[in-house]
Amino acid sequence: MHHSSVVKLFETFETEKHHLFVIELCAGGDLLSYVRKRRKVNETLARFLFRQILQGIGYIHSKNIMHRDIKLDNILLDYTGHVKIGDFGVGKIAPQDAMQTD
Repeated sequence: MHHSSVVKLFETFETEKHHLFVIELCAGGDLLSYVRKRRKVNETLARFLFRQILQGIGYIHSKNIMHRDIKLDNILLDYTGHVKIGDFGVGKIAPQDAMQTD
């Protein structure tokens, strides 16, 4: 997947005991820590973040992928404060017609 609001996966490795993923650095931490640290987020910033989250989820769904664990812990921020949706551990590839809405 290649979208500015989704964490990039660069490489995967597999050993006898582990699956390892090399992903994009999200130096801004997760959105839960970000909000807790500030206690409040003004409306302008909330709109900025929420728009990116919706765009990322829209992109994921357009690829027939369901994240299935969207929460503040899994919304990461890069070093510039832009959203990166991560942790697809319980994600699922949906059948072609499952993601269509009328």
